[in-house]
Amino acid sequence: MVQGVLWVDPTNKDLYLRDAASAFQKLTHRQLSKSFVIETPVATDDIPVWRTDVAITLVETHYLSFGGTNWVGQLQEYNSNGASGVDTQTSDSTATAGTDVEVTSFSNAAIAAGNYLGIKTTSISGTPTLLVVTFIYTED
Repeated sequence: MVQGVLWVDPTNKDLYLRDAASAFQKLTHRQLSKSFVIETPVATDDIPVWRTDVAITLVETHYLSFGGTNWVGQLQEYNSNGASGVDTQTSDSTATAGTDVEVTSFSNAAIAAGNYLGIKTTSISGTPTLLVVTFIYTED
């Protein structure tokens, strides 16, 4: 049996283990998630919706559209003033009404501390009633 010491970093809640022969080893890298809803999205929706006070890395994003035919767009990183959006994906995602779209590949996954994350709508078909966006991330 290996004996060791468990330690939780109070700043980021990461869990570490140290046995008698080694330094602390990180055991977990917590994944967190946030969701937001845009009611009746339109093609001009370029909106910062959430500010992070720590640097984060996107792991996964889900887009779910209700009503209409589809929504086309993606998450963007906005600066600390909520302006100058930069795409997080190489290309836009298309969320067909009633079908979840999962994204796990990013061109800009690292979101700087103090910046905003928001939505860019490129186009819509029909009249979607809701867009639900969920993003999963780790704190750096």
